[in-house]
Amino acid sequence: MKTPGLSLRTDLYLLGFLALTAITAIYMGLTGSAIFINTLYLGVALLLVVLTYFLGLTFGLIANMVFIFVQGTVMVYQNVLVGKPVSLPMIFWLIMPLLLSVTFRGLAQETLTLQSQLAKLTVNLDHYSAFDEDTHLRTTVAYYEDAGVFLETGRRFAIPVTTIALRLRYLGELRQLLTRDQFGALIRTVSATLSDATRDNDIVYYVDRATPTWAVLLYTDKAGAKIAADRIRKSFAAELAKQPNMPDVDVSMIIGIASSADAGVQSPAELMHAAMKETEYDV
Repeated sequence: MKTPGLSLRTDLYLLGFLALTAITAIYMGLTGSAIFINTLYLGVALLLVVLTYFLGLTFGLIANMVFIFVQGTVMVYQNVLVGKPVSLPMIFWLIMPLLLSVTFRGLAQETLTLQSQLAKLTVNLDHYSAFDEDTHLRTTVAYYEDAGVFLETGRRFAIPVTTIALRLRYLGELRQLLTRDQFGALIRTVSATLSDATRDNDIVYYVDRATPTWAVLLYTDKAGAKIAADRIRKSFAAELAKQPNMPDVDVSMIIGIASSADAGVQSPAELMHAAMKETEYDV
């Protein structure tokens, strides 16, 4: 990203547009006798600026060229055929609309580009961050790093490694029934429950914000993971009952368990995929 150069161009367009606006204001103040024609041309200039902004630079330039052609034709007619000298307002307004349109369009385009880069930066920050800012849990990036260490340690010392994947049941209905604040509180409740219901050496992750998904990484076999999953279910139900602002809706979790002892599980991605696949059978 060439953000410094982009910021400089944005500043230059802004300064240029402000300077042209100031020149226009000073000119209109000095030529008070031509207030009608100045007001008329100012309206035309603003219209061209709006057209350039909404319809694009190409359309704006064409519209400005048409205006300059019509304006130039009138000036030539008055000067050559009528013999009337060209007035200062017509000369001034011949070029000012074009300059205002180009600088404003440039400012708007550079600002939109900055906003786009900021959005990409935010997405990248969320993707590569090791901790989720809302739940304070470790993220997908941390899961893959930690799971790689867990699996390698498990193979070396013959210790089974298990992942528990958890999602909210009836997620679509919950999004419709709960307000944004209630849904956010529910996410935080699940995250807090997982942290409290697991052992100190078990690691809890929030691996998907779009479709809220949690994962727990454990040194245990499937039987031990099922005990942990049952403890999580009971703790979540008890904690949910304590929430006074939660409406009377069916909120439960679907859970899938996968172990490094399962066939075809060799990598963190395969372990996570197997656990997510198991959630489809939790009915």
